[in-house]
Formats: sequence, structure tokens, C-alpha cells
Amino acid sequence: MIAKDQIVQQFHGGSALASQLGAYKINRTTVVERELAYRFFGHFHPYVHELIHELVERSVSGLQAADTDYLRLPDGKVKTLPDGRPRPRLYEEFFAAYAPSARVTGDHPVKDLDFTATGAYSCYNWELFYHVPIAIATHLMRAQRNEDCQRWLHYVFDPTAPNLDPSPMRYWKVRRFHELEVVSIEKVLANLSTQADKKLLEDTLAAIHDWKDHPFRPHVVARWRQSAYMVKTVMLYLDNLIAWGDRLFAEDSGESIGEATQLYVLAAQLLGPRPQAVPRKGWQQPQSYESLRPKLDALGNTFTELEVDIPFDKLPPPSAPSDAAALQTVASIGGALYFCVPPNEKLLGYWDTVADRLFKIRNSLNLQGVFRQLPLFDPPIDPALLAKAAAAGLDVSSVLAGLHQPAPLVRFSLLVHKAAELARDVSSLGAHLLSAIEKQDAETLYALRARYERSLLQRAELVRYQQWQEAVKAREGVQKSFASALTRYRYYELQLGKPDAEIVVPGLDDLDRTAMASLKFTSGEEPGQQPRPLEVDIAKDLAAADGKLISSYEAKELQFLKSAQAARDRAMEGDELAAMLSMIPTFGARFEPFGTGGTISFGGGNLAAGVSWHASFDKQSAESNAHTAVVAGKVGSYARRQLDWSYQSNQALGDLAVTLKHWRAAQIREAASEQEFRNHQQQIAEAEQIEQFLAGEKVDGATKTSTAALYTWLRREIRALYHAGLSLATEVARKAERALQYELGDPAQSFLQPGYATGKEGLLAGERLLLDVKRMEHAYHDLNRRELELTKNVSLRQLDPGALMRLRTYGFCEVTLTEDLFDQDYPGHYFRRLRAVGVSMPATAGPQTTVACTLTLLNSSVRVTPQLADGAYERDGEDTERFRDSYGRVESIATSNAVGDWGTFDGPNGRDERLGPFEGQGAISTWRIELPKLRQHDYLAIPDVILHLRMTARDGGLPLRQAAETALAERIAAAGTAGNVRLLSLRQDFPTAWAKFRSAPAAARIPFTVTLRPEHYPFWADTDSAVLRRVEVFVQPGAATSVTVTADAAGAQPVLALSSDGAPPGLLWGRLPDTATPPPALGAFTWHFDDTRLEDAWLVLTWGTE
Repeated sequence: MIAKDQIVQQFHGGSALASQLGAYKINRTTVVERELAYRFFGHFHPYVHELIHELVERSVSGLQAADTDYLRLPDGKVKTLPDGRPRPRLYEEFFAAYAPSARVTGDHPVKDLDFTATGAYSCYNWELFYHVPIAIATHLMRAQRNEDCQRWLHYVFDPTAPNLDPSPMRYWKVRRFHELEVVSIEKVLANLSTQADKKLLEDTLAAIHDWKDHPFRPHVVARWRQSAYMVKTVMLYLDNLIAWGDRLFAEDSGESIGEATQLYVLAAQLLGPRPQAVPRKGWQQPQSYESLRPKLDALGNTFTELEVDIPFDKLPPPSAPSDAAALQTVASIGGALYFCVPPNEKLLGYWDTVADRLFKIRNSLNLQGVFRQLPLFDPPIDPALLAKAAAAGLDVSSVLAGLHQPAPLVRFSLLVHKAAELARDVSSLGAHLLSAIEKQDAETLYALRARYERSLLQRAELVRYQQWQEAVKAREGVQKSFASALTRYRYYELQLGKPDAEIVVPGLDDLDRTAMASLKFTSGEEPGQQPRPLEVDIAKDLAAADGKLISSYEAKELQFLKSAQAARDRAMEGDELAAMLSMIPTFGARFEPFGTGGTISFGGGNLAAGVSWHASFDKQSAESNAHTAVVAGKVGSYARRQLDWSYQSNQALGDLAVTLKHWRAAQIREAASEQEFRNHQQQIAEAEQIEQFLAGEKVDGATKTSTAALYTWLRREIRALYHAGLSLATEVARKAERALQYELGDPAQSFLQPGYATGKEGLLAGERLLLDVKRMEHAYHDLNRRELELTKNVSLRQLDPGALMRLRTYGFCEVTLTEDLFDQDYPGHYFRRLRAVGVSMPATAGPQTTVACTLTLLNSSVRVTPQLADGAYERDGEDTERFRDSYGRVESIATSNAVGDWGTFDGPNGRDERLGPFEGQGAISTWRIELPKLRQHDYLAIPDVILHLRMTARDGGLPLRQAAETALAERIAAAGTAGNVRLLSLRQDFPTAWAKFRSAPAAARIPFTVTLRPEHYPFWADTDSAVLRRVEVFVQPGAATSVTVTADAAGAQPVLALSSDGAPPGLLWGRLPDTATPPPALGAFTWHFDDTRLEDAWLVLTWGTE
């Protein structure tokens, strides 16, 4: 059909035609035909029972594997669907049974676990198979339960899976990730501008739309770009591996570091090679927002063409024309997004972190990057502690991790105070948790009571209704009674001769419910009539009535009855007399006085006739009296009936009045019952509202905040805070316990017990922990006895001249303070521990020049018991029974002037809550002295380095002292004790001989005479029996290229050609053979050098006794 405006536009000069058409009314009918198509979607979850069965039969692992449980062929390969996807076991095609017609388009619905973005039940499948394991794994990782976290992560992503399925089925355990086509973010953004992939464009635009509507909900975008969940899973897996490795690395033991290395290596293998920065292959013309605005896509980016980056004149000339060569220049031209995709700094940081950890492990550095030495084996574990942990149901690994903690940084006094404070806070949290539990139970009880009350009210509603109907029927019964009484009243009034028209019927108005509702109802008199007067007829003479009350009519009746009876009695007597007289014979006489006469007879018959006549008269009188009595009785009965009718009328009238009262009462009861029923219904509604209000629903504009859900949340949050606080308090308490063990030097002192959180919600854990902390504090004050406090100055020149030479030359050295060094002062002491260490290093530096020196403790040992090992004093091998080693704690101090410098501002006497440098470490120790590589003064001019040791010790008694003295004498004789090595500078200790040597004329052999005196040895040395065990020569050749030392001037016995092998840089070194070593330690001996151009020379003498 063509519309009117379309007709006009088809003609030139259409305005005229339009004016003509406008005058007509055109009736148009539009007929639209379209083809209808239908597409069906499933709106149910088909495998709920199967998943429950998997959970019951195969636990969590079986449930989590249900979505990736595929049907397999006999050769082990996975069966596939017609579209190439793997066929799951939980899959069924059922729609064909409905015989869909051609109008049904799209994919037919199937019974499957749906993971699509538009599926009705896909959110539940995502939660079940992805979000729940990830949430649990995240929580476990934060709780440092890394192994359990990895186990839950393996339900989603398992890079260690041993199966041979192809990727991604081998690693990913969520079906959606098997079917998902991963698209890079760069391709997604580029497709917004190029619009090459329409389906991807639609999904991206929908994701952007949802993202704009919900800008702070990343899951909205992730549902459209589900590969983000894969990236999140891998990053969480890496975070867990790194956190797990760091926790083990921090234990700083050989075994834990080896385990941590495996975790870091696994993380490195997951990461693969580090992405390389690719330079741009083209150049873009800078543009403004105005020029870019027409081409911006939904994310504010645009796809632009790159300029040619390869100049044509620098292209290699083609050897022969070909298509590939001709397109070489064109291939260098491309396109790219104007704004690049920024790199993921968090993802790139994983490579840096893993590389940092592996570098530190491979270079013997700790987690902080400090070099240290580790023992070959971890300290032994107390089996009783493991048994306690197992009995308490604790993780043994967590208990072992607590054993390998380093010494705390602060003192016990501060830690125990903080532990007690935290324990009190935990107790307070426990009280809050108990209060939340009680309030939750109370709210639950309130809701339960409200539900039961509502249920009871609903059940009682029928009773109230029945009571109302009973009141209705009672009112109707009263109305019936009123009608019956009214009938009787009308009947008696009619009987009493009252016309029906004159009979007044009393009535009753309706109940005034308004007045009743407003409590203004008054109970007045109901309408009624005056009763009839009752005239009672009572005879005055009651003698004949035998004392009974009778009416006058009854008295008259009695009187006439009595008279009738008397007459009847006389008649009966007359009849009896006549009968008797009739027995008299009759005597007759004839007389005829006037000629005529008659016969006269007289006898008993005559007499009897006379008596009978009289008797008949009495009978008549009796009958008359009897009739009169009957009439009087009838009239009396009528009078009594009339009186009774009047009485019954009055009674009926009274019943009407009473019934009216009952009627009103019935109306009130009916109204009350109805009102009770209505009130009950209102009570039910209010009970429902109360129940809803207790459930947190909005009622009348108000919402209850303190609901059971709130207290459930409070209980969960307070429980989390409670356990976190308990964990923190326990950790601080364990640090305090470790500080107590460290300060007292007794690792066996144990006060804390495992399993504080066991029991009902872990309540009273804070109180139990506080009790143990107080016991620990009390034990500390009992056991913290004062020890011997000593100060010792150790000269590096006297202790280890070779170390001093290395320090001068290399700028660093290591020196070991052995036990015999301290036994020289106090043999028999044990448990020597450092309190503070200072450094003095005389140097020829300027007044404002910093004498920088770093002193680092590498390891230390403490003799912890005065006992001897089968009478032996010396340490044999590990000997962990008598000695305790410390390798993990690496401490350092840095000096500023190196004159009695303790490395702290407060010096050794400062009272800090923190432990001082080296405090508590063993005096038997190995140190590293390091100077800066940038020399601010002459290191070769350093005459000595003195270590000032402040330490404590305990007296081990006579047996230990005697054993120490014996062992010290043996070591002195074998030249193995501290001080048996002396460093003598030929230029400084023998200046006259040195000057003579340097001024000697050139010759093949120049003598140098050294005279050893007692002052060249320690004061305690027995120089009379001393012999030289070894002599080493160091020379600074200066201009000399080679130096040879001989014993005589002729050079017949070349003793030693000094070499740079094994010597510090710039020095020559050699060791005189034992045959050429002068046996006496005192006196003069002469050496011959072949060159006098030496700058300095040193003798290192190792002496002993015979």
C-alpha cells in the first residue's frame, strides 16, 4: 500500500495534487503479514537429585566433578556431541519427543548443566561449580591454610592433573571453561571499531551497557566475558603458591626452604616466559579529541591506520620480481587502536615476585635478602607436642610452623603485656559473641513464639467464629422464646375477653452499636405493660373447708352440698321409714253416710305414702341444693380459671419482659462475640505483621533492624573477629613464650596449650589463654635470675691475623670466636650469651670522615648445660644435647666513627623495648666484618679491629672448670686455640731492622734479622716451652716482581718463592716448610730476600708448647 505523502512525491508539481487529494477522504486498510517463529528455552534444573546423589555418594569431590564427567569410548577418548563438544554424562535430548515443527527455530532445549549468561538456572551452576570453591579457597588462603586452599582450587583449576586429556580439559575442571573461546582484550577492543565479529560486538556492547548501569560490580562484566573468571582463578592459584612459599621461606630452615622452592618453581612453570615488550611497528599521526570524536567507539577508542615505518629507500632491492617481494612494503602497513591496551601490572608482578624468591633461595639469602648460613637439619621435634596437637584435633603442620619461628624482636615484658591485653580483648569479644548468640536465640525464640501464636490464633479463629454463631443462635432462641411468650400472652388476653386490636405487643429496638463502641451505652428499661390485677376470693368461714383457703364460691358449694346431703339423708331416712311403715297391714272401713259412701282403708301403706312424700320432698330439696352447689362450683371454677388466666397473662407478660431483657443481653452477647471474632481476625493480622516485623520485613513503614538475621550476621562477624583476635592473641602469646624461652635460654619452658578454640563456639578461649599468659608471666619472674655479666675486648690482630689481612685487602672478612677464647678468661663458665657488641677500628681517617663498618653475626652457639659428654669437654660433631646453634637470625650493626661504636644511638646501656643487636645470641659465634667498596680512607693502614663484647654467663662448677682448663692446655699445645697466631709487621714491629734492610745495597741475598721477644706473645703464654708450629710470610712487593726467601746468604737452600696464589690482591704469600722453621719461639733468626724494594712485609706466627 502507498501512503498519501508517497503518492504526492511521485508526481512533479505535487502540491496541486496534494491540495486535491486533501479534499477527499481516503479510507485505507493496512494488512500486515508476518511469519511467526518460536524458540524454546529450558526453565528448570534437570539434575538436582543427581547432584545430591553425587554429594552423598562421592562427597564434595564427586559433586564438583559432576559437570566435567564425560562419556568415553572404549579407547578412553571422550564422546562428542554433533557440534563437536564433549558429551557430558548429565545430558539428555528430550525435545524431539514433542515433534517440533518448522516454526521452532534455534537450538532445541536439552537437559544440561547450563552456564550461559542468559540461562535461568545458570547462576546456580556457576555458584555450585565455581564461586563456592573459589570463595572457600580465598577464605582458606587468608587463614594461611594454603594446602587446603590448593585442594579447593583444584576443583576449578588443576595444573598438576596427571590425566592425558587435551587442553583445556586437562587443567580446567569447570565445563564452561572447556567450551569457552578465550578472546584477548585487545581483540575485543579492536572489534568495537572494526565490527568484524558481529556476535562478539553484540556481547561486548551488552557488557558495556551493563557495566555502565552497574559500574562497581565486576561480575556483571565477567558474566559476559567469562574468560575473566579463568584469569582470576590462575591469579588466585599463583597468590596461594606465593603466599604458601613465603610462609615456608620465612621459617628459614633447610627443609622448609626446599619445599618453598618447589612451590616457586611450580608458580614459575605456570607463568611461563615473561612477556616481552614489543615495539610499535608503525607511527600514528597525533590527533585531537575533535578529530577523533566521529570515530570513537563505545569505549572511547578508535582504530587507526599506521604510517609506514620502514622507509622505501632502505628496503633491500629484490633480486627478482615476485608477489612476495612486491607485497613486502605493503605488509609493513597496518592498523592499531589509537589508545593502546595498558599492561596488567598485577599480572606482570608475578614474574618479578617469583624471580625474586628464586634468586634469594639460590644465593643463600633469606626472605629479607640477607645472606646467612643454615644448618643441614632442622632441630628435633618433641613427639609429645605432636601427640597433644593430634589429640586436640589441630593441624600438625601449623604446630610445627610455630616451632620454627625466629626469636622475637621485642622483649618478653612488652609481649606478655600485649598478649594479656589481647587475651582480655578476646574475652570481651567472647562475651559479645555469647551476647550475639543469646540475642540470636532470643530473636529466633521471638519469631518462633510469634509463629506459634499466629498458628494458635488461626486455629482459634474457628472457635471464635463458632462462639459468634452460637451467640447468633442464642439470640434467635431468645426471639423464639419471646414469640412463644407473646403467643401465650395474646392467648390469655383473648381468653380474658380483651379484643385482639386492643392487645398491645411490646417491641425491642436494635442494639445501638455506636453507643456501645463509644462506651456510652446505657441499659434502660425495655418496653412493657402493667399486669392485670389479681383479686383473690377467700371465704371468711373456713370451718367447713377443714382449715383450707377456699373461695366464697367454693364455700357456697360446700354449704349447698352439705344441705343437699342433709336433705338426701332425710329422704333416705324417710324411704327407710316408709318401707317399714308399708309393712303395716291396711285396715279398711265402709261408710255410707249419705247413702252413698265409700270404703275407707287405712293402714301401713297410707303411712308409708305420707313418709315417702316427705322423703321425696327432701330429695327434691337435695337435688336443688346439689344443683346450687354445682352452679357455685362451676362459677368458682370459672372464677379460679379467670384468675389463673389473669395470672398466666401476667406471667406471659413477665416472660415477655424477661425475654426482652434476655433478647437485649443476647444482642449484646452477639455483638460481643462478633466483635471478639473481628478482634481475633485483627489479632491474627497483627500477629502476622509482628511475625513479618520480626523477620525484618517492612510493616507500616517501619523495619526491625535487630532481627535474627542481624544477629546471625553479628554472630558470624563477631565469631570471625573472635577467632581472628584469638589467632592474633595466640600468636602474640606464642611470641611472648618464644621471648621467654629466648631470654631465659630454656626452650623447654612451655605454657601455651593447643586447642584454645575447641568447645562450644570456642567460648572461654580468651580466659584460658589469659590464664596461661599469667602463668607464663609468673614463671618468668621466678626464673629470671641474674647471671654473671662480663665484658671482653677481642682484637682481630691477635685473634685472627689472616682475617685482618683479608679485611685490609678485600674490605671484608669472617672471624670466628671460639669457646677457648672465653675459657682463657673464665674456664668453667657456660651459657655465654651476648648482651651487646661494639666495634672499634682505629683508622687514619679525617675528622669529618665516616668510618663505615658493618658487623654481621652469621651464626652462633651456646653451651646450654655444664654436663660433660663421657668426660669430654670439647664439642663432638653436632652435639645438640650440650650445644644449641642459631643460624636463622642474621643481625647487623653499622658504625659511624668505629670508636667504641655499638651501632645504636643509646649505646649498650639504652633500655629499649626492642631487643638490642645480637642480644641473646651465643658468644661462640662467627662474624662478618665488611667495609664499603668505595674506600674513604686507607684500609691497609687499619692497625686492628676490636670487638667489644658484653655478655652474660653462668658458672658451671668445678668439674666443668677442670675439664675446660685441660682442654685449653691441649689446644694451646696443639696451636689450636685463640691467640696462638701472631701477626708481626716487619716495618712497624721491627722498624730498625726494616730500615737497615731497605738501605742495604743491592745484592743477590739481603739479610733481614728478626728478634722475637716475650712481648710478641700473649702474657699468659709460656714462652719457655713455646715453639713455632708454622710461619707464613706476606709481602707487599711494590716495585719487585718476584720475591724469594732463603735461609742462608749463599742461597744454597732456597726455601720459598712467594706467590700470589692464595694471597690477597697486591700481596705475595708463602709458608715456610716445617724443616726450615726455627724451633725456638724466642731469639733472633735471619731470612734473606732477593729484593729490597718491598713496601711492607708481615710474619704470621703460629705457636704452641711442647
